[in-house]
Amino acid sequence: MKKLFLLLLILFLGAYSAAASYISLQTSVTSRVVKNTLKVSVSAINKGDEPAHNVQAEIRVKEKTIPAKKLAQLGVNQVYRAQASFNLSHKKPGEYPLIVTMHYADANLYPFSALTSQTFSYKTDALVSEIFGSMQSTTFWKKGKVKLTLKNMSRSEVKASTYLVVPRELTVAEKPFELSIPSKSARDLNFEIENFSALHGSSYQVFAISEYEKNGVYQTSISPGTVKIIKTREIFGINYTVIIVVLLLMVLIFVAAQFLKKK
Repeated sequence: MKKLFLLLLILFLGAYSAAASYISLQTSVTSRVVKNTLKVSVSAINKGDEPAHNVQAEIRVKEKTIPAKKLAQLGVNQVYRAQASFNLSHKKPGEYPLIVTMHYADANLYPFSALTSQTFSYKTDALVSEIFGSMQSTTFWKKGKVKLTLKNMSRSEVKASTYLVVPRELTVAEKPFELSIPSKSARDLNFEIENFSALHGSSYQVFAISEYEKNGVYQTSISPGTVKIIKTREIFGINYTVIIVVLLLMVLIFVAAQFLKKK
């Protein structure tokens, strides 16, 4: 009886405990427009318990991407800082998307990336978006889907172009969705995602970005979501969780049988 409980405890500890080191970059982005120039500042602090290597910010505005300086090593609680400037040629005033990807590597130089996305105002005050999006979190190993719900809060139809931005460890096949959302209505979209190089246990922020024009003003709505990469564990082709559940049931049946015998 005691040996059976000990075996079960070992299986649980092997399945759910881990003591590995990790890297966690907490990134903040600030931006301001001076005439026709967008100035972006990025800072990232390593809140993990091991140094990050080859740390570099990549800043994207529309089709233009600027790689910032690279830092060979970022220690625990140390801060990475970078700046970039973009010459803007937008034809319409409004809110435009700004995407920052933080690239880094672990001690084995295995590459990782993390996304941050926000908007900046161009020749206008900050606007309140007329569409609002919410994205469900998802967990998968090789392939998965994320569901986005877009709600049009305005009194008129909105025609938007919506796409999903993911870190480089993941891939998304869909091109931007071109959709119309009637007034006070909602639309659901599904994005298919594949795991390209993400490791088991990784968690990523992804962003659905919806862009549209309304009354001569450009607007952007950003909807964050979370993707978790969990590898299915198997023994002899049987899911690890199923084996644990079966063992638990066997223990309960054994205990119940012993109790009934005593009666």
